[in-house]
Amino acid sequence: MAKVISGESKDVDHNSENWITETLSKILKDYKPENIFNADETALFFQCLPQKALTLKKEKCFGGKQSNARLTVMLGANMTGHQKLKPLVIGRSKNPRCFKGAKSVEVDYDFNKKSWMTSEICEKWDGSKVGQTYDC
Repeated sequence: MAKVISGESKDVDHNSENWITETLSKILKDYKPENIFNADETALFFQCLPQKALTLKKEKCFGGKQSNARLTVMLGANMTGHQKLKPLVIGRSKNPRCFKGAKSVEVDYDFNKKSWMTSEICEKWDGSKVGQTYDC
């Protein structure tokens, strides 16, 4: 049986479990859940071809090179889920055509050559001005 190799489970540092249960718990005990925020980024590959296709038994199936066109999206919320931060979208264009003529956009937007999160972009993101600082 063939299996697809996925994930990064071999890269997990099992010593981090001690840090979470001991150190992090001590730090967080002085804060209310509504004042504890978490944010994380994800990639949106919007031009990718499907990985699988339905074919007849003897029919050959050919694929193509996968596109690496992407957007990076940063999402965040507080621990209770009652306060969601304004999403941050990172693209490649300084002035994307999709925003042309838009009076308001429900996301914060930034850009760089590879559409990647950088420390500079993370530090600029204010998450809808909730007055919090975020470590990336």
